Amino acid sequence: MVNSRFMRFTGFLCFILLVMSSCSYKNKNTLFKTAKKLKSDKPVAIFGAQTSDSVVYRHRIKTGDRLQVRFLNNYDIGQAAIQSATSQANRDVNIEKGYLVNYDSTVTLPLIGRTNLVGKTRLEAAKYLETKYTEWGIINPIIDLNIASLSVTVLGEVAAPGKILLDKENTTLIDAIALAGGFTPGAKKNIVKIIRGKEIILVNLKSIDPLYSPAITIQDNDIIYVEPYGLKASMDPVSAAGTGITLLLSGLQAVFISIQLYTLFRNQ
Repeated sequence: MVNSRFMRFTGFLCFILLVMSSCSYKNKNTLFKTAKKLKSDKPVAIFGAQTSDSVVYRHRIKTGDRLQVRFLNNYDIGQAAIQSATSQANRDVNIEKGYLVNYDSTVTLPLIGRTNLVGKTRLEAAKYLETKYTEWGIINPIIDLNIASLSVTVLGEVAAPGKILLDKENTTLIDAIALAGGFTPGAKKNIVKIIRGKEIILVNLKSIDPLYSPAITIQDNDIIYVEPYGLKASMDPVSAAGTGITLLLSGLQAVFISIQLYTLFRNQ
């Protein structure tokens, strides 16, 4: 009877110690911790709000952006303007990467030279440039402007973490995670963080409701973080070895304590 109770007690004690060890490892592997643990029952919760959940995001051009400018209705004029204003090397860079918005808020474009587009949306800037090129004698220009430098950093439990360039303004959290290869088996899908300056958005992707919220539209330079859930299945060898040793020592400690308790009960 004593042996049976001893075995059950030993097994229970080992289980508790292993769970505590697992939780300790998980917490050490978590990034972007806040002073207070953020909790919410809502599908989308915004903390330190700078953005309204109902506002549709439109990127406004800022210094450091790269702009791709194309003439849609007169390709020859567009190419001629670029060729007359830049060398072959610079022309290739400008077409592929776009024109850099300088620290003084100006961007240097063919024919019209330095122009301030900071603070304008993509469509506002395109209309403004159509007016400027009309003043330079180009008849009825139709300009397409794209912001080529929009990016997001995706970290945590995704297949391919890193910095991702966005090909459109209205990229959502779902799009960004898909571009990062999707979730790993160890992803905590009910708590996905969007970090935007001092603002943190918690998204529960186990629910379908976030799909209808404008708050999950990604903004330039956002950080998306997917927390790990429990012990990760795809740990690197060094981490795996360290975790294995930790669990082994915890188990041995549990057995040692159990032997001491068993000896104490037996002598009573």
